[in-house]
Amino acid sequence: MNRISYSCEKALQALYYLQAKTQITDKMSLVKLLFFADRFHVRTFCIPMLCDSYTAMRQGPVCSKTYDLIKKGQYFDYLPASQRQFVSKNLSCKKETVVTVLDTGSDCLSVSDKIALDFSIEHFSQFERKDLSKISHAYPEWNRYKTILETKFSNAEEMSYSDFFDNPELNDKYIQKYFNGIDPFEEDAEALKAKKEEFESVLCR
Repeated sequence: MNRISYSCEKALQALYYLQAKTQITDKMSLVKLLFFADRFHVRTFCIPMLCDSYTAMRQGPVCSKTYDLIKKGQYFDYLPASQRQFVSKNLSCKKETVVTVLDTGSDCLSVSDKIALDFSIEHFSQFERKDLSKISHAYPEWNRYKTILETKFSNAEEMSYSDFFDNPELNDKYIQKYFNGIDPFEEDAEALKAKKEEFESVLCR
């Protein structure tokens, strides 16, 4: 499988795809929708959609590089000038939460990327930001850091894509509340184990 890497152009196209289909402008909501799309992509196609770096924070998982593009943070500061100009021209965030993304085409998005983004839209775009945060807490890749984050010994922990293949606990309260106990990502554990083994051959940088 080919090695892939993070792309600012692809991140902006994914954000625009979400925004064009949902009209959502809230920063946290968009970041959570990207997480759910990437989770689906990894579990279904055994490769990340964005190859971003995910961080567990108190309000849930965050795609760190894309989040930094939105808020013009540290990752943005280290980009080449041409990429900073591209991002600044096509992505803005007003009042720290209202995101606007311009259409830069969709050539960076594969068929599988759009399937994953559509999955996220179908299952999660109807929820408010606070609900998306709670839903994201159901999944093991965030839940493993719950205690340390909630006791404030840390405000951010690095997440592993490998954990995306794990299913939430049975009768998780958020899966019960928002999905009547049926996880949208539900898949046979043995099938996921095989996919996880395939995924281990993927190298992101």
